[in-house]
Amino acid sequence: MSDELAPAGGALWYEITAQTPPALVEEVSALMIGVAPGGITVEHPIDILGPEMGFRVRGGEPVLVRAYLPSSELGAVLISDLRIGMEAYPSVQLTAKPIYEQDWAVSWREFFGVVEAGGRVVIVPTWVEHEVQPGQIAIRLDPGQAFGTGHHETTRLCLAALDGLARPGITMLDVGTGSGVLAIAAAKLGVPRVVAIDIDPIAAEVARRNCDMNGIGPEVEVSAGTLRPDHPGRYELVVSNISTPANTALAETFGVVVKAGGDLVLSGILTVDSPGVIAAMEAQGFQPVSTAEERDWCRIHLRKN
Repeated sequence: MSDELAPAGGALWYEITAQTPPALVEEVSALMIGVAPGGITVEHPIDILGPEMGFRVRGGEPVLVRAYLPSSELGAVLISDLRIGMEAYPSVQLTAKPIYEQDWAVSWREFFGVVEAGGRVVIVPTWVEHEVQPGQIAIRLDPGQAFGTGHHETTRLCLAALDGLARPGITMLDVGTGSGVLAIAAAKLGVPRVVAIDIDPIAAEVARRNCDMNGIGPEVEVSAGTLRPDHPGRYELVVSNISTPANTALAETFGVVVKAGGDLVLSGILTVDSPGVIAAMEAQGFQPVSTAEERDWCRIHLRKN
């Protein structure tokens, strides 16, 4: 395993690549999924045969398993966890490539298009011309270096939930706001006050810029930090699109900050992990209302007793 995993100054994300023997791809993929907030990619070595003949996979050669981790305190913890887990696979070569702001912007502009999550909200990148249909609510978004574009299943699932839960007369907490898309959507759907927090200060800056770009002012309060049990706010709606371990660790705090009768929407959770997450929330006085799934991911909607 390579030692080239030390953080580089100024990097925003790290592209982690595990060069893996074919026989270990499933095990290594499972290990990397456990620490990667945005999922993984698996790249098999191929030979291009031509435009009409497709390609051929070269058997027996190493496979590249990639994940992206944030350059932050959270990312350092995840990289450490990955290092420890990968010690069981000495034949796997693990390397990290820093991604800087310019690289990030170029890659997003190449792949990020208009997103419709099935409800009223449509997400439109700032550099794309798009005619919004009657009844749709547009969010103009420049993801910059923050997650939360609507392309990932977990964000789309949360947007669909907000379409029914965001309403006038309530306050909402957005945990792990990323690009700010859920906070902006909530405000545009009528929530008069949204508190948005993210562990990464760069994400918080991006979220504030995106709020300003969409004409969202003090109704959305954005800050960098972690949600703690002494958090002073109490909310009718809390949305937390982070990860299974992070959501589970916050169960007791959710039990404090969600008002009686209030709603808790959790995502960033693999479907196989949902029973454990639900059990942790039930221990804090929540009852499951519904779940929704997209590919391997799920969203859990609970209500506080």
